[in-house]
Amino acid sequence: MPKPKHLGLLVLLVVAGVLALIGFAFFPTLPDPMCAALLAHPESDVTIPLPVNCIQTTDVAIDNMVKYLESERKRRGLIFKQWITCKTRSQTANPSFPFERDPRWLPSYVPSTYQFRRTVVMLPYALPVPQGSPVVAEVCLMPWRRYVSQITGQCDGKFSVWK
Repeated sequence: MPKPKHLGLLVLLVVAGVLALIGFAFFPTLPDPMCAALLAHPESDVTIPLPVNCIQTTDVAIDNMVKYLESERKRRGLIFKQWITCKTRSQTANPSFPFERDPRWLPSYVPSTYQFRRTVVMLPYALPVPQGSPVVAEVCLMPWRRYVSQITGQCDGKFSVWK
């Protein structure tokens, strides 16, 4: 039978091993130390440049555009943050956003989707904004695990514009 001193050390080793296994389960690949600058920025630091007639809000009426964008967000496994609504003279025209020309907002392989760090803006691409709908885009967050996996090894490459 182990002595009380050795028993305490054994319990400490077992607890440390369990914590290491849990950590490995959530983060199977350790983040690249070069990516620390990208991981340190909270998503609240990201400002989305919008036209003067557009705002970000969490309160919108459910219409076909909202249903379409929610479906796209869920399909891509993103986390809801806000809606972008615009008041335009012609509700059928999709507005042009300044972030579409900003080199920090990287376009995705999925059309009309832009990402800056964890923040993703989804514009409708397969469906024009229906007349009468103020909702023109959805602001989402990429889950931490996917974000870490995405930037690992590429922090000084294409994601260096986010530092």
